Amino acid sequence: MSDNPGTVPLPARWAVLGKQPGRSMGYEVLDGSLPGDRAQRYLWSATTGTPDGRDPAGGLPWRVFLSTADGEDRPVCAVVDTTWDGSKDGTSRPSYTWRLLLAEWQPASLAGVTWTSLGRAAAQADPMPGADLTLRAERTPAAELAATVDRLGFDWAAGIAALLLDGRHLVITAPRGGTLPDLDERVRILDAVCALLPYGCRTWLSGATWAGKTEHGLRLVFASSARTGQLETPLRTGRPPAPSGDTARTYLAELTRVRAKYDSTTDVVAHLLAATAPVPLREGADAVRVLREMDLLDSVLDDVRQGRGRLDDVRRLLDLHAVETLDAQRQREVVRFLGRAALRPDGAAAAAVLAHHWTRDVPELLAADVVAQPASLDTFGLARGYLSLMQQLEGPARAGAFGRLFAALATTPGYEPVWVGQLAFMVEQKYGYSTESVDRVLARTPKAGLAWVRGLFADNTRELRPLERLLAFASTAEGGPVPGWLRFAGALTGHCAPAEVGPADAAEFTGSHEDGWRIALETARHHRRPEAIGPMWPVLRQTLHGSKRAELLPLLEALAPADSPGVPPATAADADLLWLLSRAAGPDYRPAPALPRLRHLAADATALDRYAAVLVTRTEGDPDLRDKAVAALLGERPDPVHGWPVLTRWMRQRPSIEITVGEELARRLMAADYAHWLGLDLPEELVERMERSGLGWLRPVRRLRLAINAAAPLDELARIIISGSPHRSVTGRLLDEVAALLRECGAEFAFRLTTELDGQQPGFGYGVYQALGRDSRFRELRARLIGFSTQEEMRHRRIIGALSAPAGYTTTPPPGQYGHRPHHPPTPPATPGAPPAPIPATPPPQSPDGRSGYPPQSPPPPDDQPSRRLRDKFINWGRP
Repeated sequence: MSDNPGTVPLPARWAVLGKQPGRSMGYEVLDGSLPGDRAQRYLWSATTGTPDGRDPAGGLPWRVFLSTADGEDRPVCAVVDTTWDGSKDGTSRPSYTWRLLLAEWQPASLAGVTWTSLGRAAAQADPMPGADLTLRAERTPAAELAATVDRLGFDWAAGIAALLLDGRHLVITAPRGGTLPDLDERVRILDAVCALLPYGCRTWLSGATWAGKTEHGLRLVFASSARTGQLETPLRTGRPPAPSGDTARTYLAELTRVRAKYDSTTDVVAHLLAATAPVPLREGADAVRVLREMDLLDSVLDDVRQGRGRLDDVRRLLDLHAVETLDAQRQREVVRFLGRAALRPDGAAAAAVLAHHWTRDVPELLAADVVAQPASLDTFGLARGYLSLMQQLEGPARAGAFGRLFAALATTPGYEPVWVGQLAFMVEQKYGYSTESVDRVLARTPKAGLAWVRGLFADNTRELRPLERLLAFASTAEGGPVPGWLRFAGALTGHCAPAEVGPADAAEFTGSHEDGWRIALETARHHRRPEAIGPMWPVLRQTLHGSKRAELLPLLEALAPADSPGVPPATAADADLLWLLSRAAGPDYRPAPALPRLRHLAADATALDRYAAVLVTRTEGDPDLRDKAVAALLGERPDPVHGWPVLTRWMRQRPSIEITVGEELARRLMAADYAHWLGLDLPEELVERMERSGLGWLRPVRRLRLAINAAAPLDELARIIISGSPHRSVTGRLLDEVAALLRECGAEFAFRLTTELDGQQPGFGYGVYQALGRDSRFRELRARLIGFSTQEEMRHRRIIGALSAPAGYTTTPPPGQYGHRPHHPPTPPATPGAPPAPIPATPPPQSPDGRSGYPPQSPPPPDDQPSRRLRDKFINWGRP
């Protein structure tokens, strides 16, 4: 049996006629799948005599083609081979064997089996005892039969065909002085002559490659000479005798006419082979009508091509010519006409004709009609209509039509892949149908797969089982490596881990459509996959530079909310950087005060490490983004819990950013509210860098702050102040810090501190007072210090007076002695830039107990708890 894909499966039965070994008489059916009585009728009909070794042309094997037998009431397509393997019966006479293969007419005619193809199939048949078999019959091309006709001579072959239609029994003999061809060529000759009659005439035609001397009823045979009732016609000897009947003569004339009109024997043979409707011998006029309808075939198809086709004409044409018997081009035209007609509102009749004349190739022919045009909305609609039609026509005789049409549409090589992906999604959504052949296209053709998955994600039902199926298929060996876009789609929905995808995968997914990034973000949000921002970061950054910035930010916020503590650290970093870039892209850009998601991040080492690692990666080679990120991490106020720890990690990994950090920090330290930046734990290298850039006061001021916080001894404070004043004068930020310390701890502490300063470096404490006196910002502090000093002066005078008075003399002044001295109210604060207020020339009045009118020190504001604690810390500083 042949495995040629061009062969047609043909169910057949078989039988073998012969003698049992050793028997001298009685041929019988030895084996087969055909009932014995029926087998015998065909086998005896094929017995045309005993081989005669004296005639070389009659040598075995003999091959007989039958369409019926005595006692049979329905046509068949049968072949009988007569052979001899050298065995003999009990009388030492040759014991011949007749092998029968029989196919019923209906499947044989649908398959277009000719005697040539049946003979070839019989030669390859290998039946199993008692069982039916399936022949693989190759459809004989019309061109092959036509070539044989032309070799024989058209006039000779046409004359033989007309004589057969006239009811004559013909014997082909060797030409004078010539010989007959071999077995295969004789089969081709018999078949070629019959091919000049409508195929339906094979319901009564029969033939043999050789006939002996026994009388028989075969119509066309090779033999040495004619027998009773037979007409002898030597091979290739010009025009045979004219037929006697009017019908046969008319047929011969029409056959000659159409051959001349089309100038092609092949076209004539193809037309006649397509006429499979049975044509009884007594209805020869039907054969004439079929021949004449060769013009009908062309005229109907020409109307179809011109858009003027009528369903009734096509129905009549198909009643005469089965679809499968037409050549490929004509099949496409007829099926296309019926398919499109069936899609119209009144298309039920056309659909019925298509169903009645159904062939296995209809789905592929409809697909060819669609893909013959460029992909468009029209072709998509046409494909959808054909799929609905196939669904309606599905049934036992047309099983699998829908799937075959879908596969043919979606797997057409070179067709627009986006169209294919959209079609695959539509079919899966509407019909719930998928197939591995289409999945293979989706997995291996990025544009098709992306169009399919975009439709899937845009669907409001959010049904993801198709994605799971495609991922599972792509992960198999047959599916090949999983494409990047598919992995990323899986990550968006939780079917793949975020670590399995990268920027290239995200770019492949989003790059095939202008709104790919939006579909990705919306899908990730729906499935709560903020980690998708990471691989999408380059794409999203690019989107920020376009016109979609305003649309991107709400989606980004919805996916990774700024006030949510559940955003993963790496994702929070990516989203914060995109937020920074969006601010920079706006027309009213101002430096960011802080990174919003960092503030809600868990302040543990692991989270901060991951956040910092993303900043390092994203800003590498991007100094502008790096500078913006550093400024935002510093913010408007120090963040020792999140911002500064991330910056320190960043500086450890990339020491080069210390330049940017130093510049940003220096700007903040030079502002009026610099003080709160001094509490940060600054790396030594950073401090040195800022000192070299003009912040020489930074180190002593920070040391002083740290010493104050640690409640260091008074002498330690004095050493720090002196070391920070290389020119023996306290100025700038260090003076501000000393003033703040004195303001908080009071005038008595100031006296002890300046005394300690003078002790360590004579005149230094006095210099502090001078510096305070020169700066108008410290007017209130000066007043407090002056009050304290005046009070101390009065006290010391009384002490001196007490120590210097003679015996019996009292130092207590009479009442009202100093009452004439006016009281000086506190000096109002100076306006910026005004010179310092003059120091009062006279001491303040004394209280009745002899003390100065100024309090020892001004208490801090009642609600200033840090100030009170600082004052309490230093209230006893320096005392033994």
